Amino acid sequence: MAKKHRVRARSRRAVEASRRASAVRPSAPEREQPQSPRVATAGRPARYGSRTGTSRAVGAPSQGLERAAAWERGYVTKDFRRMAIVVAIAIALLIAAGLLLNAFEH
Repeated sequence: MAKKHRVRARSRRAVEASRRASAVRPSAPEREQPQSPRVATAGRPARYGSRTGTSRAVGAPSQGLERAAAWERGYVTKDFRRMAIVVAIAIALLIAAGLLLNAFEH
């Protein structure tokens, strides 16, 4: 028989609290400058406005972060190198196959 996981039951919210949570809220006051429209993906709401390539962090990065970033850069570089080798081999095989077929045709 499967082991029962004993979990403490959640306390129910009071009826009053649930009514307050589902009550209709007044609309927000009009702003003078409208915000830029946010594009939300299917499953995730837009968390930040328009994100540019700049970081949000302030101050000097930690040593661990620098080490992880250097490792990641090395991994990406090796990955691109592997992809370039595969593409070069594929192109060489296509050229060789074309030359062989051309030679057998004549």
